[in-house]
Amino acid sequence: MKAEAILIQRPERQSSIQKAMFSVVTVIAWLFWAFLWLPLITLGAWAFGVRNAWLQLYVLQPSHKEGDLNVVLIAAVICALIFSTWSGYNRARFSGRQKRRGNDPVGIEATARVIGASTEDAVSIQAHRRAVVSVSDAGYMTVDEVR
Repeated sequence: MKAEAILIQRPERQSSIQKAMFSVVTVIAWLFWAFLWLPLITLGAWAFGVRNAWLQLYVLQPSHKEGDLNVVLIAAVICALIFSTWSGYNRARFSGRQKRRGNDPVGIEATARVIGASTEDAVSIQAHRRAVVSVSDAGYMTVDEVR
């Protein structure tokens, strides 16, 4: 099979049913992933007293609903501050920096020396798509055939 024939690399060849099924599977996978985090989220909510706030607002004093909006707004502001601070920290830390370091080029002679081959064998391997290589008991490499 050629690489060009793979559906992932040619999304225009996918039928609408395949695209819809992929979307459904993706949503289910994300929901399952979120479901796995629920115990930790619940533990964090208990640690911050969310259960106690729910008891105070809804169970013990159900007639006091005017403060509910304030609690929601305060929680939203706190969340916005936390995420803004975190994103600012990441921007200051990572902006303007190269994400990956470049590799230093390695010459054919150095490569041949490291793998225990002659320079001619290394040039022959590099010039062809396929090569049959043998390794002796002493650990030296020899090229039997190149194609």
